[in-house]
Order: sequence, then structure tokens, then C-alpha cells
Amino acid sequence: MSTEIKPQHAKLLAEIIEQSSHWKLKPEKKRPFHSASDAFSYVEDHNEPLYLQVPVAGEDGHLLVKVTSKQDDMVFATVSFDTPAQTTVHHSHLKLIESSVTDMLNNCLGEGRKVASF
Repeated sequence: MSTEIKPQHAKLLAEIIEQSSHWKLKPEKKRPFHSASDAFSYVEDHNEPLYLQVPVAGEDGHLLVKVTSKQDDMVFATVSFDTPAQTTVHHSHLKLIESSVTDMLNNCLGEGRKVASF
């Protein structure tokens, strides 16, 4: 799997995640971006994967999803579980990430646990 995200993928992802009241976009080992423009500035200087921070409904914790690019696709891979899972979304269908990532994470969580809505 690639270890970087294309700038155009990162910018599109940042614009979509900015619309969420719960999900956050962040660089590795740093705080989430405050705005899409913060993310744009970051990806101009850094060619590395980004992470989605997705809260678990009814809990204080969150899950991390690594986001990379593979040709025209964006690859979303879990990093919060011992058993890895991933899903791929073509950049032209990126608005479908909510359902794709939610399904992937909910399948990894135990019975009765779900991620917070977008």
C-alpha cells in the first residue's frame, strides 16, 4: 500500500470532512486540522498519509483510519484494530466515504458498538 496521499485527494477529503460535526482529519501524531485551509497548507508541504479520527458513539474514545492514495483511488485502512481492514473509494465517489468507512469500522467493532455519525 502507498504511504502517501495525493494533494488533490487530500484537499477533496478535507473539504468533505469539514462538513462533519464529529469526524476529524489530522496528520499522524498531531492534532486535527481546524479547517480545510489548514489541511491544504499542510499537504502542500508534506507528502504523507492523513488520518480520519472517527468517534465511537456513546464513548469518549475514537478510532483512527489511515488515508492514502493508490492511483485514482483513496484507500482507507484501520489502524485501531489488531486485525486490519481497508476499503477503497474512487476519488470521483469520495462523498461515499461516510458509508464506506462507517461500514468498515462497524464491522470491526464488537457487538452493540458503532461509530458516531458523520
